Amino acid sequence: MSFLKKIRFLSILITFFVITSPTYAATSPGLGQADTFSILSSSYVNTAIGTTINGDLGYVTGPATATTTNGTIHAADGTYTQAGLDQGTALAALNSQLPCTFSFAPGPINLATDTTHGSAGLYTPGIYCITGAASIGGGGTITLTGSGTYIFRMDGALTTSANSVVALAGGASACNIWWTPTAATTLGANSTFMGTDIDPSGITIGSTVTWTGRALAFGGTVSTTTDTINTIPACAATSNTATGNPVVSSPATTTAAASGSGAGSTLADTGQSFTLTGVVGVTLIASSLYALHLRKKGSISPFGY
Repeated sequence: MSFLKKIRFLSILITFFVITSPTYAATSPGLGQADTFSILSSSYVNTAIGTTINGDLGYVTGPATATTTNGTIHAADGTYTQAGLDQGTALAALNSQLPCTFSFAPGPINLATDTTHGSAGLYTPGIYCITGAASIGGGGTITLTGSGTYIFRMDGALTTSANSVVALAGGASACNIWWTPTAATTLGANSTFMGTDIDPSGITIGSTVTWTGRALAFGGTVSTTTDTINTIPACAATSNTATGNPVVSSPATTTAAASGSGAGSTLADTGQSFTLTGVVGVTLIASSLYALHLRKKGSISPFGY
């Protein structure tokens, strides 16, 4: 059978093979029993009346000054112990994710003023790796914009100044924001903070802080002073852009059949052009081979079908 007849009478299947390394999106780990905790610590200190915890509270040694806790208090019970194990599992999952979306130059980084990663104070979903301490200094604001997971991984302490703000825009959610310092966390007075901070070295929360997320310091100490901590459930699972599942975009008048995922997936050619995305580094244009044949013969114009 001639090449032309094959084109005219057979469905053309194009098999593509991924030969480039995909870029992996940051993903949020499960927290297991730790998911419902606003504060999880070995020792919990509350220095003044007025702290409100909208979530569970866990500790071995509890505070002398009572809090308003709109959740369950787990004092070294089985749930508390399991939550501590789950905290460790989540931390390992966060720290194992590579590659970094952006790696800062070694040394301390003020996230509110840094411009090496992009616009000052503006961050999109990804994994931000800091070889040193991180801060939100000068009462500054950082804005996390876009739906997705944010991981701030630092080899050092995390410190926010008084009146600093972590703001969200463009579909960003506190349930997908993660902080993993290797030294203690300190949040400045009257600041606004978002996300889950996993820090066994300890977490000190200044006066009148509003925090949407979790202070997970199983093995360490958490301290509060007339603060409000609101824990929200885990975000619904989202797909990882590195799975290689093909997504077909084509003109409205065109239909296509895609099957499989990753290497070896197939796409049926229906005589139009398709752009296949979902695997970074691979763009597949499946133009009609019949039209290509005619163009080579000079039967039609280069852009006509």
